Amino acid sequence: MKPVFITVVDLKPLLGCEIDPKEYNGVSVRCYISANNEAEARKQFSDALIQNKFELMEEDFFVQEDLVEWENPGSTEASDARSEARNSGKVVFSDFNGWGHDDPDAY
Repeated sequence: MKPVFITVVDLKPLLGCEIDPKEYNGVSVRCYISANNEAEARKQFSDALIQNKFELMEEDFFVQEDLVEWENPGSTEASDARSEARNSGKVVFSDFNGWGHDDPDAY
């Protein structure tokens, strides 16, 4: 069974993105990627960003699932996302947390 890699990133929605770039200057999201190794996972992640029309702003971490300590190890959302990534072979995005253009603490 392939491991799942997890990353927490800030993304900028681009023209054509489902998240309106006129409304949101950026979003934070946790992503789950099933892959044989980190290089493969990063390639899948990069392809998903292009396909979904996002630009990477910042990466907090990119780790294999068994090498990270969760704030909430019993999280059903994280467990469901890992299973979905493993079963679908696609990059799975958790809930997006966005900020607007007028947020003084944003980029």
